[in-house]
Amino acid sequence: MMEAKTPDAVEFREGQRSQWNSAATGWRKWSQLIDGAASGISDRLVELAEVERGNRVLDVAAGYGEPSLTAARAAGPEGRVVATDISPEMIAFGRERATAAGLENIEFVEADASSLDFPEGSFDAAVSRWGIIFDPDGEAAAARVRTFLRPGARMAISSWGPPERVLFLAIPMRTALERFDAQPPPPGTPGPLSRPTPEAIGGLLEGGGFSDVEVEEATVSFEWASPEEFTTFIKEIAPPISSMIAPHPPDVQEATWAAITDAIRAHASEDGRVRFSSNLVLLAAGRA
Repeated sequence: MMEAKTPDAVEFREGQRSQWNSAATGWRKWSQLIDGAASGISDRLVELAEVERGNRVLDVAAGYGEPSLTAARAAGPEGRVVATDISPEMIAFGRERATAAGLENIEFVEADASSLDFPEGSFDAAVSRWGIIFDPDGEAAAARVRTFLRPGARMAISSWGPPERVLFLAIPMRTALERFDAQPPPPGTPGPLSRPTPEAIGGLLEGGGFSDVEVEEATVSFEWASPEEFTTFIKEIAPPISSMIAPHPPDVQEATWAAITDAIRAHASEDGRVRFSSNLVLLAAGRA
């Protein structure tokens, strides 16, 4: 098995910031579809982190504000959520969503996981929905978060499963790699499919010093009106895929996105809709 090449952390995070800033417009556009599919994951992460009324909660790599908003509702007005993310554009959208939801107990902070700085024991729980898995040193990020938690507090995180169980990501990724005659990134390379097994996602927390780590499975289902809509969705919300395609000449980019649409067309139903059910999600929780 190939070993993952350790990326330059500073350069990698700068790339992440740029990519997610660019994707923020897409997340605004598609937030209703994403929320409809993934709200159950936010609910379960908040449950696994044992968030209660009055709690102080840290959300690492919160993106557009999930599961921050879910945690804020669980913590209630007397509680407090700090939502952190590397992208100022995603953070700005998160603030808008919190205001629209009437939630005043959320503070949004622009920072990557390695730059977070809070007093020891500041929080009663921590969460991260498909977030900390993008950090170039997830174990170190988890260890840093653990110092911010009171003893015995829990952190709950999520990752996607293996490619064959997450087709809405795997098909466009595989299609692009085949078009470019490129190899997939080595196992462990930060990204949406970087922690695809219970051992990998649980190991992130264990490597950060958490104990009593347990992993469970859940599924997420998505639906689009057509293969073309699917491709637009992926192009606008998935930087790991669009960033593979963007460096190529415009005609190559166009042909690659068309190939992705064609690959998805094979999965469309008779009415033309595209449904990917039971995409595997792994949820891990541990105690500080």
